[in-house]
Amino acid sequence: FAQQLLITGAVKILIVLLTIVVLILLDPTYVTAYISINYEIVIIYIFSALTLLYCIVSIVMYFIMSRKGEGPSTNLSITEVIFATAGIMGWLIILGIGGTISQRTILETGEFFGWIGALAGIIVGCFLCIAGLFALNVINDKILSKDRQMKYSGSSRDGYAPGRSSY
Repeated sequence: FAQQLLITGAVKILIVLLTIVVLILLDPTYVTAYISINYEIVIIYIFSALTLLYCIVSIVMYFIMSRKGEGPSTNLSITEVIFATAGIMGWLIILGIGGTISQRTILETGEFFGWIGALAGIIVGCFLCIAGLFALNVINDKILSKDRQMKYSGSSRDGYAPGRSSY
């Protein structure tokens, strides 16, 4: 099992657990108490469902990759960076929703949404960790790799000369 996949798998398990806690905090009695926040609740449900889907599918994919003995590829790394960035954006929206609702509602409901905002902040940090690990993988494997630098060193040094054939 590649160390990077193990670390990100553990982070994704933490994200799944925190997302489940967020969904538990969305108690139906508090959700239906205020008609004006229904669209915000729907946004929280949508991002929570997409997060659970993404994390669970990618953890299963990690286990399949580890059984084949493969490490993270460049395509996987770029895909994970894109999805982690989307997760960051979605949970930042939820963080704002939680903070806004906690300030404008009664104490009991506001406390729950304050906790939702705090958990969303932790989830954003987890997604930043995933994006950072896979971005570092792309940088190390593709940009800073000595094998890739040596592969193209001759042609980049010579440059283009008119009339000279590259054959």
